[in-house]
Amino acid sequence: MTNYPELVAGTGRACTVFMRASQGRVAVKSGAEGYFAAMIPERGLGIALKIDDGAARAGETAMAAILDGLGFLDAATSCAFLRAPVFNTRGAVVGERRSARALTEATFH
Repeated sequence: MTNYPELVAGTGRACTVFMRASQGRVAVKSGAEGYFAAMIPERGLGIALKIDDGAARAGETAMAAILDGLGFLDAATSCAFLRAPVFNTRGAVVGERRSARALTEATFH
């Protein structure tokens, strides 16, 4: 998965971006209905998320916050997912998605 992340999710998808940013140290996969999972072999750690409303963008932001907190994302990737714009149907920015304070300020080991 980590050697060819584009085959897992496709170019530009959050899974692919996270695996590339972590330089292959993290395997990440999103799923249907707001599921998101990651495994970090070097730490013996697995992460699983379920977003209640099934929205992918909330899972991407939450996973980015966790991976960033663990030190696996570079600054550009963190910025792109932790403070991502929300667009309306006309393409205008109408808001911003960001993780909850509990995730942003959490200390991960």
